[in-house]
Amino acid sequence: MLLAAAALTGCSTADDTATAAGDKGPPISATARAQPLSEAELRALTFREADLPEARPGSIPVQDRSDPAGHPSFKPVSDPDCQTVHDIRYATTASAVVKQVINWKDRVYPGGVTLASYDEGEAERFFAELKRAVGSCHTYQGDGWTGAHTSTMKAQKAPEAGDEAVQFREYSTVELGERDELFIVVRTGSVIATYTSLDIGRTPAFPTEPIIKQAERTRDAQGE
Repeated sequence: MLLAAAALTGCSTADDTATAAGDKGPPISATARAQPLSEAELRALTFREADLPEARPGSIPVQDRSDPAGHPSFKPVSDPDCQTVHDIRYATTASAVVKQVINWKDRVYPGGVTLASYDEGEAERFFAELKRAVGSCHTYQGDGWTGAHTSTMKAQKAPEAGDEAVQFREYSTVELGERDELFIVVRTGSVIATYTSLDIGRTPAFPTEPIIKQAERTRDAQGE
């Protein structure tokens, strides 16, 4: 559905609430693998249908990283901190990326998961930047699939998953109503997972238990 796709890919905003994040378990040990997980290894960590009973059967496809040349180029948003949030959640500098679309049983707009692996030390550094930027990003202007927009971000308490996590929502007004997109970002070792859920006129959610279990499997895959 064109309108659904346009709404899904619209931009977001930021509020001034400090993000809730912290240590969520023992970190990956120094003896764990130094090489980032490959796309094949990330694919093995993606959700199966049994993991997400809230999703429609046969409707959680996995996608590899797409070629940036096949997408339109949008200018950076008005606030540099908000742009930092965009860059990290879209894994623009990751070593390997796998994405999964989640089509929910009871919702029009799909959610998604991005699993991104980084070279040693980079995920922790980028996550520190993300936490700082989420706390600083407020309202900003940008361009997206639906044209120019103004968006606002509000940080929330994150679930206890992985080594550390942040959660925030982005709000904007579109032709169909008030757009609300949830982001939950979890770092486990050298992997950053971003979970999204979108709705218009309603408050979207993403089930927490599958996120926690996926973080545990991600930890195991890195040799903890």
